[in-house]
This record gives sequence, structure tokens and C-alpha cells, in this order.
Amino acid sequence: MIRQLVSGVLALSLVTAPPSDARALVPQVSTTVVINEILLKGQFGETDEFLELRNVSSVPVDLTGFTLRFYSSNCITTATVTLPQDTVVQPANSLGQYVVVTGLNFAGEIDDQTYVVPVLDSNDLMPTKGGAVSLHNLHGSRVDTVGWTPCLKEGGPARIPPQGLSLSRNHLSRDTDNNRTDFTSTPQTPGAQPAV
Repeated sequence: MIRQLVSGVLALSLVTAPPSDARALVPQVSTTVVINEILLKGQFGETDEFLELRNVSSVPVDLTGFTLRFYSSNCITTATVTLPQDTVVQPANSLGQYVVVTGLNFAGEIDDQTYVVPVLDSNDLMPTKGGAVSLHNLHGSRVDTVGWTPCLKEGGPARIPPQGLSLSRNHLSRDTDNNRTDFTSTPQTPGAQPAV
């Protein structure tokens, strides 16, 4: 098994934007890459967190330069993470189909470590009291969004999970653009599919 740890400097910017920035783009069901799982708060606090992207298509997808935008509960952009060079996720159900972005104090084990992107200069990227995260392509168009707050979500907001559990899509990574039904609380499985 080939394991590669993506290294390099991540572009992390703390910016403030008006609430309308978060709602400007109309979401579409993603058929390529989805935000598959997020852990808002692990056993070691707010920065023991991760976000998992998964390629749900049948072809490799180059995510080089794509951005993850993190939002507060009132839809203000709090951080932007740019995915590093050579982040080419492989087709669904193959090694390299995931990208796992980890918080400063992430303490879990990652199953598929092909693309691990540590964010070492961050505060709490995904606050448990409410927030959202969206994946944007090179043109700034929104690819996928998960909101656990009413201000930015697809359909209804996802239910906030108990501490230590993550918000996960089902084993097929189905995207219906309704966070309330697409995500459930599950044991964390970074770099692997949940059993639900």
C-alpha cells in the first residue's frame, strides 16, 4: 500500500465577509466530490476535528487549488483552506478516494492516508454551536456544502452530533442537497466509509 502524506504550506486566511457572501451561490447536487464526513469536536476539544472529502465519480478529480470555506453560525467566513498541489482524488471505491483535512489537535486514526491535509495554524474551524463549510472549485463555484446552522445549508441544516461522533453521509455518499437527510451522527471513520 502506498501512503503519501501531502506536505507543504496550506493557504489559510482568516477573513471577514458579509453574510451575503455565503449565500451568493445556489447549490447543486454534487456528482464528483462531496463533503462526506465532519467531526466538529473530538475528545480533545474544539481543534480535535476533521473534514473528509470523497470522490463519488468514476474518474480521478484534480482538487489542486480548490478551497474549503468555513463559516460561523451567522454565515461570516472565518477561514479559507486551499488544497495543495497534486491533490488528485481517485475514483470511488479505490485507494486515494478521500482527502482528510485535520484540525490542530486531531487525535484520530485515518484509514486511507493518501491525502491528509493538516491545518496547523487554525482555531476552531467548525464550531459545535453552529456553522457551515463549503467546497469551491477554481472558479469559485460551490461544489458542495454542509451546514449545521440555518444560515448556510442545503435543504434543512444537519443535526449537531454529540461530542465525539461525526456527521456522515451514508455508505453510498448520497447527495440530495438536503443536509438534514444526507447526514447522520455516526462513530468517526476518517478515510473510510461508515457502516450506515
